[in-house]
Amino acid sequence: MTVLLRSRSLMRGIFHHHHHHHHADNDNDNDNENNAVAADASTTTKSTNTSCVSILHSSPTVATLAEWEDENDNNVGDYHDTTAPYSSTNDPMIATPQSTMPIPTKDVIVIDDTTPLEHSRRVALASSHGYIYDETLGVQSILDALTPNEIQSLSDPQMPLRHYRAEKGNVQEAIRKLKLTLQWRKEFGVENIKRCFDPLPQQHDHQSGTEMAETQRQSQQLLFNHLATTIAHENSTGKIYCRGYDHCGRAILYLTPGRENSTNELDNMRHLVYHLERAIACTARKSGRTKVCIVIGYQGFTLRNAPPMSTVRHTLTILQNHYPERMYRAYICDPPLVFRTFWSIIHHFVDPTTLEKIAFCAGKEGMKFLERDFDTMTTEKQAGGKVKLREFDSKEYLWDTPFEYTFDEKR
Repeated sequence: MTVLLRSRSLMRGIFHHHHHHHHADNDNDNDNENNAVAADASTTTKSTNTSCVSILHSSPTVATLAEWEDENDNNVGDYHDTTAPYSSTNDPMIATPQSTMPIPTKDVIVIDDTTPLEHSRRVALASSHGYIYDETLGVQSILDALTPNEIQSLSDPQMPLRHYRAEKGNVQEAIRKLKLTLQWRKEFGVENIKRCFDPLPQQHDHQSGTEMAETQRQSQQLLFNHLATTIAHENSTGKIYCRGYDHCGRAILYLTPGRENSTNELDNMRHLVYHLERAIACTARKSGRTKVCIVIGYQGFTLRNAPPMSTVRHTLTILQNHYPERMYRAYICDPPLVFRTFWSIIHHFVDPTTLEKIAFCAGKEGMKFLERDFDTMTTEKQAGGKVKLREFDSKEYLWDTPFEYTFDEKR
């Protein structure tokens, strides 16, 4: 079997080193040197507590596996966006951290994985639908449409940009979907899911200046305990977890459907969301990037233990609607013949943009592809791993490992 690549946009970014300049006079030189999409956000405010958010474009690379044969082909010039990409210096509000999140004590550098091919496609698609693709104006229009509470609820400063890109310049649709995502995150309790394994912090009632009422603390603790118990049960077989990174510092999220141990759709989705958020946090800490890699291995998979169609559709809805522009690539590794039947059904529910990021990896060509993206001395066997790794320990991973670290990662 050979590797079946569903897209010609299989590219890998080259990690840029960003040197921060403390004086505003140096910002333009710094941007030209690094092709920064977003300049130093700290220049928009006098507060020393506000985080500095910079977005750097990754270098473009070649489009197909065959072109990767010559390593020199990867060293093509930096990407220059001619359509005025988004700059956080124009949006002081978007750099404001969430009220529920601690203010960073050091600058935050965000490296953009967008490639010239992806950008040109967005521009072309926007034009074909009568839109002018301008990330600066688009993001500002989205921010103008949000309420102060919605702005405070943004998961991170780049959230409006991701939705604008996902909608290929359709500002109204980006606003609609972003508002739906913010509402979904609140109703689904994403922040509680993320923090359920953490000790409940000592909180204070800001109105009265006294400690939070014990009954309220107990209620919060009960919720955390319930979520932690649920996710721990779902994770007990190791069907989803984060381990290691690709060559560019994107966290690898392993999914093994053959280890499914639950038929509760809601609990499955909570487990999925926990790991999407964790993979994003690991990537941000490790490399400053914003996308993650998903490796799907099919050891032990049969149609009998395949998830119900409603669960599959719910999973795709969450990934596509609420986490746009978060998946760098999905690797479907050594799928069995029976998977063809399953795929023939579910691929109709996958949007074209997501399909382009899916690669089927099998045989020697598939191995070559995996070796290009991963260090196969540190990956699981299902991702081309060449050595036996330490067996996954769910308890250690959930309870003893910090949220922003992958399993078995040295600290």
